[in-house]
Amino acid sequence: MFTKAKENFTDEVEKYARKNIIEKLNKQGIDYKELSDSDFDALVASEIEILKSDSKKVGAGIGIGLLISALTGI
Repeated sequence: MFTKAKENFTDEVEKYARKNIIEKLNKQGIDYKELSDSDFDALVASEIEILKSDSKKVGAGIGIGLLISALTGI
C-alpha cells in the first residue's frame, strides 16, 4: 500500500515538474519541443529537486509550528 502511494506521489510530482518547466519555457518564448529530450529531462529533474527541497522546508515549518503550539498550549 505504501509502495503504491509513493509511486503515485512520485508520478504526480514529475507531472507537476514537467508542467512547471513547460510554463517557464513558454514565458521565455521557448518551445519545449525544440529542446533535446536530455536537456528537457535535465530541467525536469532540476525542478523535481526544487520541489522536494521546498516540500521539506514546508514540512519543517509545520513541524516547528506544531511543536511551539504544543509547548505553549495555544
